[in-house]
Amino acid sequence: MSSDAGPGGGRGAADDRERRARRRPDRSPPQSDVAPGHDQSAAERPLPPYPDSLGPRVFHAAQWMRDPVDLLDRGGTDHDVFRAHLLGVGDWYQLCHPDHSKRVLLAEREKFRKSEDFGIAFGDGLLTVEGETWTRQRQTLQPLFVRESVRGAAGTMVEQVKRRVDRWTDGQRLALQSELTDLTLDVLFAAILGRELALDGDEKVRRAAEALHDWFVPTSYPLPQWIPTPARRRFREGKRTLQQEADRLLEEAARNPPDDPAEADDLMRLLAALRETDAVDAGMPSDEHLRDQMVTVIFAGHDTTTTSLTFALWALAEHPEVRERFHAEVDALDGPPTAEDIEAGRLEFTDRVVTETLRLFPPVYGLPRVADRDVTVDGYRVPEGERINVVLYRIQRDPRFFDRPDEFDPDRWTDEFRQSLHDFAYAPFGGGPRICIGRQFALLEATLALATIGRDYELYYLGEEGDDGGPPLSPQMTLRMEAGQEFLVTER
Repeated sequence: MSSDAGPGGGRGAADDRERRARRRPDRSPPQSDVAPGHDQSAAERPLPPYPDSLGPRVFHAAQWMRDPVDLLDRGGTDHDVFRAHLLGVGDWYQLCHPDHSKRVLLAEREKFRKSEDFGIAFGDGLLTVEGETWTRQRQTLQPLFVRESVRGAAGTMVEQVKRRVDRWTDGQRLALQSELTDLTLDVLFAAILGRELALDGDEKVRRAAEALHDWFVPTSYPLPQWIPTPARRRFREGKRTLQQEADRLLEEAARNPPDDPAEADDLMRLLAALRETDAVDAGMPSDEHLRDQMVTVIFAGHDTTTTSLTFALWALAEHPEVRERFHAEVDALDGPPTAEDIEAGRLEFTDRVVTETLRLFPPVYGLPRVADRDVTVDGYRVPEGERINVVLYRIQRDPRFFDRPDEFDPDRWTDEFRQSLHDFAYAPFGGGPRICIGRQFALLEATLALATIGRDYELYYLGEEGDDGGPPLSPQMTLRMEAGQEFLVTER
């Protein structure tokens, strides 16, 4: 496997993308046959096109079920705004420019709302609620995720990572996605939920956490919600299991809750304190709401880091020069990595590896919303009530903003480049007021875990590359590597 074949293909694939980008249609709003001086109303504006590259719209759903990222990438290569038609869903409006991200997430966020799918899946957790309820929940949970609280969890993160990876042996073959899912759940439960999972146990909880993805799998998502697919059944069973676990943990925390919710040092003690103090203004007064909050945190709190670590280790395995520089940096540390090492710049290159991984493989590869009113995007009409999707995967691989966009290049992330980049051209955690509350936790965990693994091991990818030369993808609610891909563990 060639070390210079970056994700998404080698130099030939990248050249092809850049040639296609230069052939894109004019970005100016589409013209219409209206008289000079006539102010074109929103109703007169054209709807976005169905890209020719996707073929007849009757086939869009089948392409989505097979590979949603490929459909979004092909459509977005030729159009900043386009439609895909999914049977059971209808037209889905895809937005592929950072200006669109800024409008949806910040400048005009009141015009766009979360779709009902999130409410069905996660109830009234922070991921789904809107308006004043969201504001109260965010303010209540924020103390657990401020810089000092996150920094205080660094030791627990490293301890949990070492606890698992110290069991790896030279020559072992790992199904890495599965192993890292267990690892990030270990960290989440210990650092946020206040209990340590058994390394070789708690399988029911682990399976339940994995099943939270199944509501959004491409083979089920376009189907009417009343159809009881196997994936949806697994999701509901997993959600019930985690709600039961939430009840158990809440009961334990309630035996000795803090007098003031602000004094809680983990999520369960915080939620227990809210319940015991009847903090109705927190927006989470009922047991059902508290359970929803835990399910949301479990889903959002481990999978993004699993994905980031899996793809980062794949990229290091495929790029020997990058791997050598990474190992030289972590070998220079005085001991296991710490938050102080990050703040002092002693893990600067490791941080760039994580940043570049999140650019090429954003865990949340699209941000779905619903237009709350008729809106116009680049001269196209998006009717009220229609689904839209901000395609982060396409935006973060756009050659207008990133040279050699399909190549893995941590060195691109200089201070000068960061300052010159469009604010929303790189937004793996979203943006605006609803930027991911756990962003700092996830970045700290990913950097410390990668450095901890790298001090003792080198991993080599044993699987086959995808058709585009990158790792085989399995897009679900988040972007993941295809299950079962093995890596060879080598002790250093």
